[in-house]
Amino acid sequence: MNKEVLKVLLLPLAILANHAQSQEVSYSPADPAITNEKQILYWMQKRGELAVDASDAEKKKALEQYLKPFSNRNHHYQSDFEIESQQKLLNRKIQKRSLSPQLVLGSNPSAEKTVKVLAVLIDFPDLPYNDNRLTSGSTPMYYPSYPVSHYEGLLFSENGYAGPSGQTLRTVRQYYKAVSGGSFNFTGEVKGWFRAENDASYYGRNAPGTNNDVNAPELVKEAVRQAAVTMSASELASYDIEDPNDLDNDGNVNESDGIIDHVVVFHSSIGAEAGGGFLKENAIWSHRFFVDQSTRGYTLPGTDKKVFGYTIQPIDAAIGVVSHEFGHDLGLPDEYDTTASPQDPNSPVGYWSIMSSGSWAGDIPGTLPSGFSPYARSYLQNRYGGNWVRERHITFNDITDEEVDFTLHSAVNHNEINQLSISIPNPPEPFKSAYSGDYQYYSGEGDDLSHKMTFEVTLPQSNQLKLTAKAHWDIEKNYDFAQLGINGLSIPGNHTVENNNKNNATNIITGKSSEIAGAEGEDAWVTLEFNISEFAGQTADIEFRYTTDNTGGGYGIVLDDIKILNNGVEIYSDDAEVVRDINFSGFTRIDDKRTTASDKRYLIQLRNHSDIDQGLKFEGYEPGVLIWLENKIYEGGNKANAVKQHPGESLIGVIDADQVLIGSKDSKVQVRDATFSQYDQSSYDDDTHLFHNPLFKDIDDYTSPEQPQSGMILPKLGVTIEVINQDPDSSEATIRISRNDLGNINSFKVDINSEINNATVSFSPTVSGNEGEVSHQWDFGNGTTSTEQAPTHTYAEAGSYVVRLTVRDSKGKTASATKRITINQDANEEEKSGGSTLWWLYLIFLIPLRNRK
Repeated sequence: MNKEVLKVLLLPLAILANHAQSQEVSYSPADPAITNEKQILYWMQKRGELAVDASDAEKKKALEQYLKPFSNRNHHYQSDFEIESQQKLLNRKIQKRSLSPQLVLGSNPSAEKTVKVLAVLIDFPDLPYNDNRLTSGSTPMYYPSYPVSHYEGLLFSENGYAGPSGQTLRTVRQYYKAVSGGSFNFTGEVKGWFRAENDASYYGRNAPGTNNDVNAPELVKEAVRQAAVTMSASELASYDIEDPNDLDNDGNVNESDGIIDHVVVFHSSIGAEAGGGFLKENAIWSHRFFVDQSTRGYTLPGTDKKVFGYTIQPIDAAIGVVSHEFGHDLGLPDEYDTTASPQDPNSPVGYWSIMSSGSWAGDIPGTLPSGFSPYARSYLQNRYGGNWVRERHITFNDITDEEVDFTLHSAVNHNEINQLSISIPNPPEPFKSAYSGDYQYYSGEGDDLSHKMTFEVTLPQSNQLKLTAKAHWDIEKNYDFAQLGINGLSIPGNHTVENNNKNNATNIITGKSSEIAGAEGEDAWVTLEFNISEFAGQTADIEFRYTTDNTGGGYGIVLDDIKILNNGVEIYSDDAEVVRDINFSGFTRIDDKRTTASDKRYLIQLRNHSDIDQGLKFEGYEPGVLIWLENKIYEGGNKANAVKQHPGESLIGVIDADQVLIGSKDSKVQVRDATFSQYDQSSYDDDTHLFHNPLFKDIDDYTSPEQPQSGMILPKLGVTIEVINQDPDSSEATIRISRNDLGNINSFKVDINSEINNATVSFSPTVSGNEGEVSHQWDFGNGTTSTEQAPTHTYAEAGSYVVRLTVRDSKGKTASATKRITINQDANEEEKSGGSTLWWLYLIFLIPLRNRK
């Protein structure tokens, strides 16, 4: 059987092949997704490493110097053992199904899961928790003291906990309850404070070469070992109620496996991700990791329990960091570019997901983390069940030139459809020619398929009925198979295998037709023959099936020239040359090209400022329809969203509806206005392009060419997604989806002509390929618009503006174009200057131009 790495159910493949060898030491990795730049600068100034009145340039340089060592760390959130085990376990859970526009994933709130977390507090001899030297300015999460009760509330309270000013804040338990639609219960207890055996630098200093924390796993072992001493055997056993990796291979993950399920450790310092406090470079950077991987964990003395995986956070942690790291515990990857340098823009996710910058959302940073990305929701739904997402899947073939409307509810509403997904095929590729004529029937290729084509034939009374077909195939032997079924029964034939020891299927076609003596031509065509006389006198439901397992396999099976003979006389014939009354479910009628499934999906959410997404408003993020591109070819390892290495391509990223740069800011700022919407944007520093955009077309450019790491490269397939109705609070929207023939799209074009006279610009369009009259919608890049055919516009301020024109013809087809216009003179200065050459030169060289997307 082909043992290729599986990519199923959104399973992250987190660790490269050499990881096991490199991690026998106690080094632990940083998690760059939770970097807090503001607090890093605060602590650098407090320690005298950066002037209080430092310029922006000096601050930027200081940040780069501080973060550079950490950017070289390899962040691994799953062990090799976990990866292998989860592949096996999730493959066993796969449900074979034929997707359609009506399929809803999720929607089973009764399937609840409860985890029990062992939280342990540990301080250092040189930094006791009750003499931590923090003041009210040291951290937004400052408290005069940090007793056990503080962490009990922060983690497990169902009613919130007291914030620094006495306000009620959301807890980790409340967060996971809400984001799972009520189906995930985060429970547990807190033990401590305990005292480490060594000073802080022993655990947190940077290892030479890697800059990883040198002994953080040792601190975890000490913490849990001391906690275990305070517990009875039965109490300790209560933290081992899961077998997430199915160690005994019985399919039951809700049983003890000898390993404490979830360990969450807090230490007594500020985290390195927020400046390190008084420990500076000796502070521990928050992360998820493991102890003693070679033995699959550390056995707690005097017990039969091990500690293996853990997360670790600082004394002043808010729920954002804790929930983010616990997301890794649940199997999720970072959606931040973990390979990026501090000066890089980073991936186009930002605050839209807690697995990126969203862990820091909120008026007090990190107290109102945002929800999960649609990739993460799908993963959590598939792995844990419950109510993480209610997704309606739309197959690409179901999208045509006929517009179809879908109702989408906000992502925080788990009682209704809150996510749409659209499968994206690969472009057509050359395949094999038909046996006769131009067309043939094809099963498709892939894992976990249950494809079929069905047709009905009324058979005469006869004992000489035979079905024949020309076919060739390449099918993973015994694991995958094709069958002929009639009225629900599998039929034996001249090239079928009655049974095998790999599955319960009978009368299967498997292996390769090229291995059959007498196969015709380079494609190895053979004649299939089936005696179907037992169905004489019946109306026969005839079905060709193709079924595959979860990995490996060839291209499938191809059929042509299907015939039914009665005593040698043809009574039915189908050479695939004309469209017949056949029900296709996965099989297709093709010529000499085929379209294969890709690893890509469009994922559509409606985001607003309510419930779990309340924190987005504090980051200036705009409500509306958010379209993501998922590309599972990048699934696995710690470089899934490494847009520095492959700009515009990542495991998951948002498609920015507003392709106008906000200065030269990083991606988390650029994507603040990524939503497609019927409402204009709110004001934001340095963002003067606030006009709404309700229309997505995959033929448009969303690559952010001036800052490619902030953009997304899309397949050009003619897909259009339009927001045609949207509640003012973005609690519900209507999405119109269609697909146009690319030939027609490519023939309908528009270009922008412009003539600049100081601050006034005359615009006109050049349109070709349209049908009938054309309407015009101009966006001048400064928040003003026009529907005139050839408008004239005066810009109030000097700057660089991206002008966009969208035209629509009488058939409803649209075409669009953009053009950058640079204005060197304010309109009011034009009146004052009187044509002064010196003033004009001053404007050109001294007025800063505004950077745009």
